[in-house]
Amino acid sequence: MSEKAEIKYLFEPRGIAVIGASENPGKIGYRIVENIVSSGYKGEIYPVNPKGGEALGIRIHRDLSEVEGHPDIAVIAIPARFVLDAVKECGKNGVKHLVIVTSGFSEIGKRAEERALVEAACRYGMRILGPNIFGIYSAKASLDATFGPGGILPGHVAIITQSGALGIAMIGKTAAESLGLSAVVSVGNKSDIDESDLLEYLADDPNTT
Repeated sequence: MSEKAEIKYLFEPRGIAVIGASENPGKIGYRIVENIVSSGYKGEIYPVNPKGGEALGIRIHRDLSEVEGHPDIAVIAIPARFVLDAVKECGKNGVKHLVIVTSGFSEIGKRAEERALVEAACRYGMRILGPNIFGIYSAKASLDATFGPGGILPGHVAIITQSGALGIAMIGKTAAESLGLSAVVSVGNKSDIDESDLLEYLADDPNTT
């Protein structure tokens, strides 16, 4: 088992892969790439989909092994049956954190399948946020890696939510009230990273007051 990656890379990634990126604006993978781009993220963005193509003018790599460099985090938004293979591929390519949007694991009784994800990630020292989440927002990195409504204002309040529906509603409410956020984190099934991990980081975050 490798040493676990530091939580800070979840909030301050130098590069991000989106596994399940899509050219189709109706797909979650497209929406995530769109939010990353529109939020002003300055790091490298690596959309990945076996079909290839482009998303918002960015090349979609057919496989993570095609990516030059090592993204610190990978957002995974693909059918549940493919997620374990994606986790292993991320480990082989030096990813530190996995943001698993995909549902269909312990929340519907598939606990063994979820444990397999955690075990595979641990072998490579990766941490998992999720599965069954809407993503993560970090003002520090100008990164909105969610499929939420976008338009999050930077500020000094952090939100941690288990419920995706509640989290997305809170994004909309805070934007309507002009309330700025330092972070929004969806924890979902909490297979690995949970509130205590996040609070430990945020307690020392100067952007969160």
